[in-house]
Amino acid sequence: MDDRNNAPLELTARVIFFGVILSVLLSAANAYLGLFAGMTVSAAIPAAVMALGIMRFFKTSTIYECNLIGTCASAGESLAAGVIFTLPALLLIGFWEQFNYFWVAVIAGFGGLLGTLFTIPLRRSLIVETKLQFPEGVATAKVLETGRKDTSGIRYIVNAAVAGGLFKVGANALGIWPEVMQGARRMGGSLAYFGSNLSPALLSVGYIVGLNIAFLIFLGGALNWFVAIPIVAA
Repeated sequence: MDDRNNAPLELTARVIFFGVILSVLLSAANAYLGLFAGMTVSAAIPAAVMALGIMRFFKTSTIYECNLIGTCASAGESLAAGVIFTLPALLLIGFWEQFNYFWVAVIAGFGGLLGTLFTIPLRRSLIVETKLQFPEGVATAKVLETGRKDTSGIRYIVNAAVAGGLFKVGANALGIWPEVMQGARRMGGSLAYFGSNLSPALLSVGYIVGLNIAFLIFLGGALNWFVAIPIVAA
């Protein structure tokens, strides 16, 4: 990679191509994760690492191209999160009987366009004039700066993806091991049950969000199961 040109490359055809590809992949992964785990995680840093790994195959690539590819991919996963957390409500209220993929695409497209347009007037007030920290943006910039010298991050992502895929195939396709660990035991007149999903996706999310957020999610689920649902069902 060479950034010493007077006019470094930024918005190029390969940026658009790889940005769209990574955006589709990460949005699909985030949509699955959100519907499966009930929450999503930001893909800004993984997208930056993958962009660095891809652009290393091009000798004339620049850090600006890597930044744009990572931004496209991160925007795709954010848009997917907006879709999966809002559009299912149309089914719950009976407005839709099933998902219409055309209208899902239209709504998501206009939502993304609206978000992009809002960044234009808000950029000055939120970024230029206001001294906000933006820790994730700073971390992503550091990843881009250091990742051009050290490409070990992309190897970790590839290895994790392969390991997760093998576990999923072994559990669901081949049935070699169960994906859910569960058991039940009668205690007096009651039945005690314990179950835990061993999906690599859930383990990864738990590792990313940390113990504090994981505890809050568990507490929210417990309150819903033991308090809210009995009240609504009564």
